[in-house]
Amino acid sequence: MGSALYAVALKTPQGLQFRPPQQADLTALDSAEAQLQQWRGDWEARNLIPTEEYPQITTDARPRTYGMPRWADMFSPRQLLGFGVLMEELQALRPAILAQEGEEMGEAVAHLLAFAIDKFTNYNCMMASWHISHQVIRGVFDRHDFSFKLTFTEMAPVQASGGLAWVIGSVVDAYEGVAKLPTAPAKAAVECSQGSAASLIHLADDSLDAIVVDPPYSDNVQYSELADFFYVWLKRSQGHRRPEWFSSLLCENADEAVKNDARFRAGAKKAKDAAAAAQAHYQDLMTKVFIEAHRVLRQDGVLTVMFTHKKQEAWEALFASLIKAGFTMTATWPVKTESEHSLHQAKKNAAQSTVILVARPRVAHAGTGYFDTKMQADIRGAAEATAERLSAEGLNPVDQLVGSFGPAMEVFSAYDQVRTDTGEPVGVGAAIDIAADAVAGWRIRQLAQGGLQGVEPEAQFALLCWATLRAAEFRFNEAKLLGHAVGMDVSTLQQAGLITKTADKVNILSAADRRREAPLTEAEAQQLLFGWEPGVGKKMKAADALKIHPRDTVFRTHLDKAQALALTYADAGGGAAGIGAARSFATRHSIKLGDPTVRLIEALLRAAPPAVRREKNAVAEKFAEFRAWHAMLLPVFGLTPPDWTEKKPDQAVLDLLAKTATPSAEDAGEAETDDEEEEDAEDDEDEE
Repeated sequence: MGSALYAVALKTPQGLQFRPPQQADLTALDSAEAQLQQWRGDWEARNLIPTEEYPQITTDARPRTYGMPRWADMFSPRQLLGFGVLMEELQALRPAILAQEGEEMGEAVAHLLAFAIDKFTNYNCMMASWHISHQVIRGVFDRHDFSFKLTFTEMAPVQASGGLAWVIGSVVDAYEGVAKLPTAPAKAAVECSQGSAASLIHLADDSLDAIVVDPPYSDNVQYSELADFFYVWLKRSQGHRRPEWFSSLLCENADEAVKNDARFRAGAKKAKDAAAAAQAHYQDLMTKVFIEAHRVLRQDGVLTVMFTHKKQEAWEALFASLIKAGFTMTATWPVKTESEHSLHQAKKNAAQSTVILVARPRVAHAGTGYFDTKMQADIRGAAEATAERLSAEGLNPVDQLVGSFGPAMEVFSAYDQVRTDTGEPVGVGAAIDIAADAVAGWRIRQLAQGGLQGVEPEAQFALLCWATLRAAEFRFNEAKLLGHAVGMDVSTLQQAGLITKTADKVNILSAADRRREAPLTEAEAQQLLFGWEPGVGKKMKAADALKIHPRDTVFRTHLDKAQALALTYADAGGGAAGIGAARSFATRHSIKLGDPTVRLIEALLRAAPPAVRREKNAVAEKFAEFRAWHAMLLPVFGLTPPDWTEKKPDQAVLDLLAKTATPSAEDAGEAETDDEEEEDAEDDEDEE
């Protein structure tokens, strides 16, 4: 694969500057490529650079698609030349290091240098890119995948405080941090072992007081696939020390506890069959791990599980595995790990917390619990109380929803099994659904203090989307969870003209998106209210029936009416004229104080996320109905709108963000950018 150098980044006393390549730069590239051709055969024969093929079975085939069938192909000629030299020099230096430092210390030094080379590969390959807003080089795995970059960067290895100096310093800093841990006042001898968590044969029954695990989050990250990138280098630099750890061509993944659909596609007729098989494999391995944890844990011991995921299926798998292994959940603690002002979390509806689950061995012979009215009421009560507590503690709505799952499971997991009164087994999904429904109902009551009696389920769904997910685009699973809470599935919501669905993404439609070209005729209005009578007039298209127009005489739902009211305000140009037009609309359609439409508007304004409140904001412009409702609430209905004045973030938070956003030494000196793509800045952000 070819590339063309198009810019050189320079750090100067005046700041970062860019210049076009000079002839000397181009000559250096040609010389590096020629040198690589001369030495490559010898390096491959001596096993210094990776010749392994990128795997055929993978969740991310882009390296092969874009002309990188081998791991070495992920590096430009000059980059690969540099790493070949580094590997050769480390191999040559090792005897001298051992002679000077002794075998134990010498191997430790060589080990840290091998880590430095591995870290450098992350920032100096053809999938490293330029972070536009931070003005630094960004590593390959900013998105936990092998996304192809048409524009990539090269980090100059030899430069003051950058390149190799930076990676070595970073590795040493990390080592020093780990080295300080054994000097703590409560220090004790530490035993480290490597192996499967499903087979802890070196530990006796009932021998541990506590177990702390941070398990894979379903399909969030494909760890072994990403680790292969580093493994192919590390086995060449450190494979001599523990050959048994590097005996496979790439990382072992057969017993990896992740949901990886790609590994099950061969025997599956459809994609959903592969997904089901992958999910079953993941849950089976998780169950085996927790069964083994139960074996080695004392009866009065505690298992702490860290978990962060918004997909209901992931939580169901986790809880089902814990319950089957003999655990009961006793506490749930969402711990806020992301600032609401974090650059990483901007423009996302992500959970800001890591949920810490506390589980203990269930009492022996706990028997059967029945999914009766009392158990369901207990689950609802636990979920609502948790949501209220987490709200008071400042956690965001997504965290409040996810945080309620644990207390629901505390009720559900107190028994060996749960059944209906007719003896049918009940899965953990039923308890999660009740918890989600309870939190949704609680949230609606918080937002609509007068209640939403008479307001249709699709309008309540829209309210929950804005109040909980706080974004116009979200995942199918999130829409499914909230839709269930109001008694509607995603397909019904789509048929109702409220959302669109593309693959796993669901988008809620704005008032402008739902606008029809012309108002309904009298006959069409009758059809909308009473349905089409065969033989009487022309049947209206379903797509037109689901849309709205500000001059329609009738509306299907209160949300339709509220959005048409906002369009009326906008058509009049807003301001005083818009208020007058809105008053006339309200009079024509008998919208008064206390009307369900007004209560819905008031609740939507309380639920409005910051993005739709701000002026001169793309999201606010798209969903202009929010600002229209906010402007008209007092003059038209006599209600004081919510205060949308933005609170300034704590200065300490801003200082911390400024410090972490300061360009680091990784881009110090020269960073050369090779022409392959101009990436959209929005795509630069991480995805979980």
